[in-house]
Amino acid sequence: MTAHHADFIAKLRQIEELAAGVHGELPQSLLLLRTRIQHIVVLAKTLRGRLEFGPMAIVPVETGAPSPGAPEKPPA
Repeated sequence: MTAHHADFIAKLRQIEELAAGVHGELPQSLLLLRTRIQHIVVLAKTLRGRLEFGPMAIVPVETGAPSPGAPEKPPA
């Protein structure tokens, strides 16, 4: 990871923390504003996750196939 990426991740984390703080301080009566702030939190967290952990692959799974990491069933 380059210094540029690390700096960008730190800024996304700061946006996430500040937005979460504002969200916690807003009264319930400002539901639309709270929802928009929560969207900022989720967006910053998602973008940060993509930069920190890289892209995730979504692959099709055959019907009836065990999910990855599921314990194996003993033979019947």
